[in-house]
Amino acid sequence: MNVCLKMGQETLGYASFFDDLREIKKLEKEKLDAERLAAVGQTVAGIAHGVKNIIMGLEGGLYVVKSASQKQDSKLAEEGWRMLENNILKISTLIKDFLNFSKGREPQPQWVQPEQIARDVIVLYEEAARKEGITLVDDLMDGIPSAPMDPQEIHSCLANLVSNAIDACRMSDSPGGRIVVSLREKEDSIVYEVFDNGCGMDYEVKQKVFTTFFSTKGMGGTGVGLLTTRKIVQEHGGKIEFESMAGRGSRFTLVFPRNRLPKPAEKKSGIEIQTKTPPRGQRKVKPWKKHG
Repeated sequence: MNVCLKMGQETLGYASFFDDLREIKKLEKEKLDAERLAAVGQTVAGIAHGVKNIIMGLEGGLYVVKSASQKQDSKLAEEGWRMLENNILKISTLIKDFLNFSKGREPQPQWVQPEQIARDVIVLYEEAARKEGITLVDDLMDGIPSAPMDPQEIHSCLANLVSNAIDACRMSDSPGGRIVVSLREKEDSIVYEVFDNGCGMDYEVKQKVFTTFFSTKGMGGTGVGLLTTRKIVQEHGGKIEFESMAGRGSRFTLVFPRNRLPKPAEKKSGIEIQTKTPPRGQRKVKPWKKHG
């Protein structure tokens, strides 16, 4: 900072004042380094904990298979083999979840029907819900115009929410589990909702929903599913909201303003060209028979 020194109308000179910020900068750097190390430590601890639990499951399955072999028990062998398959699937899911969360993949948007993505997810989980005695219902607005989205990633978001909803209904003490997947367009925003009347979440759990490695599923969850969902939604210019009450259920809402969606691009002769927005009301999806 410079200060002009004067006596009357005469300028005598200038005085400069300097602050030595080296110590502050050093402390800031040490703080950032500590935060990075803490994040690395948390990541390693989370992976180690998840892998340890899965290894315990693999060891249990292997023991059952060995016992079945000694006893020549085919049913016991099938049970042990099923345990091995389930835990192999868990470790595959764990690694995929961490990779999906950590990688900096840019969305690959293309013109898709938002309704079709929701229908695909419903079909995917319909049988799993039925086996658990859970009713999976669709409530999808017809004729929503196509939108530029990465269909694989949006499908992943909805699939994660529906899977969580099935688990919540399974963990509930009340019978008659019900899940509703809805789609609306409000104020030029595409809005997906997944509602369930499952176990819900109390205040403490709700505060940790988007915390790394936090899971309400115990050994069955990796703790990065909702983090990955939020990451994908934000990459599409959207936001994720939720409300929940213990013993009553939860509602997760994905809001995608059309003016913030990523722009799809086409490549022609090595040149990337932004595609034009198709007219509203473009191709509609075939009517879907509602359930329930």
